[in-house]
Amino acid sequence: MGIIITGGLYKGRKLETDTRAQVIRPTSGKVREALFSSLGETVEGATFVDLYAGSGAVGLEAVSRGAREACLVENHAQSWILLKANCKSVLGDGPDASKAVPVRADASAFCRRMKEDGRIFDFVFADPPFDDDFSMLKDGVLGLLAPGGTGIIQFPSRNPPVWLEQAHKLKKYGESGLAFFT
Repeated sequence: MGIIITGGLYKGRKLETDTRAQVIRPTSGKVREALFSSLGETVEGATFVDLYAGSGAVGLEAVSRGAREACLVENHAQSWILLKANCKSVLGDGPDASKAVPVRADASAFCRRMKEDGRIFDFVFADPPFDDDFSMLKDGVLGLLAPGGTGIIQFPSRNPPVWLEQAHKLKKYGESGLAFFT
C-alpha cells in the first residue's frame, strides 16, 4: 500500500508502507492535509519532530512544506527499514536529503535525551500506536517545545487520553483526532 505526500515541493511523491502486519498505521492524507493546513506557513524554516514516524509521512510532509529540519523517530525494526527507504526515495541525495534525519530510538528515550541535551523544536508531532499508554506522552512532547512551539498528538477518537481537556485545540477525523498544545 502506498501513501502520497499531499503538499509542498514533493507533493505527489509516493511513500511505501506495509500495513499487513499491522505494524504501521499511517496518518491518512486527510489528517496530514488538515494538520498542515492548521499549521500553515509556520512550518517554513521550522524544526520538526515526528515521533513514532512509521513510514515517515508526517516528517517528510513537513520537509516538503519547507521545514528546515525534521527528526523522524522510529524504533520498530520493520518500520525503521521502511522509513530510511522512504527518506531516500523522496529526498534522494539532493540538497534536502539532510533535512530529514531518521533516528532509531524509542520515542520516550528520544524525548529524555533531547531534553537533557537542551534541544528544543518548533513542532513535535506524535502518532503512537493507539493501544499504547498515552499517559506520559504529553509531558515528553511539551518538554521538547521551543517558546511559541506547538505539540500535536494524534489519538484514537474512541478512546481519548485523560489529558485531552488540557489541549489548546482539538480536531477529530473519524477514528483519529489531533490534540494541539502550545
